[in-house]
Amino acid sequence: MTKENWTWEDQLLTGKLEYRLTNDFMFKAVLQENEMALRGLLCALLGMEAEKIKTVRVMNPIEIGKKIEDKLMMLDLKLEMNDNCIMDIEMQILDKGNWPVRSLAYLSRSFDQLEKGDSYQKVKETIHIGILDFTPKGFPNKLYLDYYFYNLDTAHKYSDKMSIRVLQLNQLGKNEDETDMPELYQWARLFKAETWEEMRMLAEKSAAIKECVVTYKELTADERARMEAEAREDYYRCQKDLELYATEKGMKQGIQQMLVSAVDHAMQNLSLTLEQACEALGVTVEAYQAAKDGK
Repeated sequence: MTKENWTWEDQLLTGKLEYRLTNDFMFKAVLQENEMALRGLLCALLGMEAEKIKTVRVMNPIEIGKKIEDKLMMLDLKLEMNDNCIMDIEMQILDKGNWPVRSLAYLSRSFDQLEKGDSYQKVKETIHIGILDFTPKGFPNKLYLDYYFYNLDTAHKYSDKMSIRVLQLNQLGKNEDETDMPELYQWARLFKAETWEEMRMLAEKSAAIKECVVTYKELTADERARMEAEAREDYYRCQKDLELYATEKGMKQGIQQMLVSAVDHAMQNLSLTLEQACEALGVTVEAYQAAKDGK
């Protein structure tokens, strides 16, 4: 199906989305395939007028249908805009507790652009943008944050060459955000959309979002793209299962340590035998021994 014959009324699907745009593979695939959608998102994220984006180039495109190796699990979107700005955009839905450090590492790697002998005047502005479905620990409860290098006493901006922007999707829903940043608010809603009906409604508000939805629909009909998106969904599920397992294991170990400590304390301070201490605490000797052995 081509964009020319695509209409909302008779072509758009209905019901629940199989993959949301927070799926980092689908996010990157859609935006690298549709420049108008990419430009619209950049305008919303950077507060720019459309005509100020002269050129935009994806520096690390993925090949639809080609297996994504484990070492490339971070499906960031690296861009060059107007030949004078490098951007790295990352969609992240899992909070691994290391977002500030990781974003600084990405920013620093992108900023280190000079070849041997190049003048420092050639360094391009570098921006790292994180689109997160969580709020990192200690971060303000705001939809959108931007960070620069400032002097704490005078608020003097050290340089415009490096900055970090963070869009926290889980903070979506405040009326003032819809008023103060309407375009970015609609993009955030698109990323959080769970149904085709939500996508249809948002597409009617913005030509760039409509382009994004058109390309998203085309990719969800492409079996190669569907397989990669499903692989990413499976990756998310495995990560959540691992976190749950680690939490449960940690709780089990904590309970075991408490049991062993209580029995040992009773034996040492009350001069009880192992059997007496276990009986007093309502546990069996076998349970104590298993906890002590970490089983």
